[in-house]
Amino acid sequence: MSIHIGHHFFGAGNLGDDLMLAGFLRAAPPAWRGRLTCCVPHDRAALAARFPEVQWLPYEPGAREQAIRSCAAWLGLGGAPFQSNVSRWFVDHLAEEGRLCAAAGKPMYFLGVGVQDPASLELPELQAVIRQARRVWTRDDASADLLADRIPSVTVAAAADLAHLQLAALPPPRAEAGRFTAALNFEFAEWPGLAGALRATDALAVRERVWAAQEARDLPGAERWLHARLPESERARWRLQPVETLAAWPSGEWQLSSRYHGTLIGAWAGSRAVVIGTNAKLRAAAAETGYPLAAGDDPHPAWTELFGRSRPPDPARLQGRARLAAQACAEFFAAVG
Repeated sequence: MSIHIGHHFFGAGNLGDDLMLAGFLRAAPPAWRGRLTCCVPHDRAALAARFPEVQWLPYEPGAREQAIRSCAAWLGLGGAPFQSNVSRWFVDHLAEEGRLCAAAGKPMYFLGVGVQDPASLELPELQAVIRQARRVWTRDDASADLLADRIPSVTVAAAADLAHLQLAALPPPRAEAGRFTAALNFEFAEWPGLAGALRATDALAVRERVWAAQEARDLPGAERWLHARLPESERARWRLQPVETLAAWPSGEWQLSSRYHGTLIGAWAGSRAVVIGTNAKLRAAAAETGYPLAAGDDPHPAWTELFGRSRPPDPARLQGRARLAAQACAEFFAAVG
């Protein structure tokens, strides 16, 4: 029998998803590699080339139902599935997956997941799916606390993002002196404090400004979309760099981040970052790494002060996160049996 990975965002063109999946596959016992299935609406051939350990299936009703009926367990793997502030796409997906698992009598688990917006936990259909889960391992303490508070019946454990396992094994390039890296995404919107944040780089000894595009698609609010909408004089100061692999990450001495996995990459690279806390997952990333947090609802944060007190995280702190992620994976596979 297989383990069916029930999250369907893999292959959408986001480096963070790849890192998290790669970390999970590192932790998977050899007996389970090749016995993993996942239904996705994206390029399955490209995914199979990168992750041959997984059988990539079409995101169609029949394939989803058959994969769940044939599995030993359903696994909600990584990301921030508990969200509804942007749209209901994930809630609707999980509700259908929960119905299929209930009909087939299959156990559900969540591993390495986070809460993006706490309000989503008030939705009855999402609460029902979470209650179906035999256990939830979150990727941060705040998500575990929220779940335990809002849905007391759930068995939840605070762990760490599975990308830490990949970042520990294959770290990103080390932070380059004098480089400032922007890793920005604002969930289908703009952020009023961005212009001030970019002007604040003038107070630092910056010789190169790089706009890292962690997202391959030109989605509203994502890196390419934001870069294209900068005033021409400002855009000319920033080199747009697509990032399809970890080796291509333009690690900078300083980093401005509103990307969850971009923040983790910057931490492992040794950057001095500031995190823009526009949602719960970014606030959790700042707490996890120890980076200063710029409030997402403040259009005029004290940038000079924030960058002045930012320091690269202690490597021991990051290794501890990797150990937590490995422990959560071991507990999951032990539970599946």
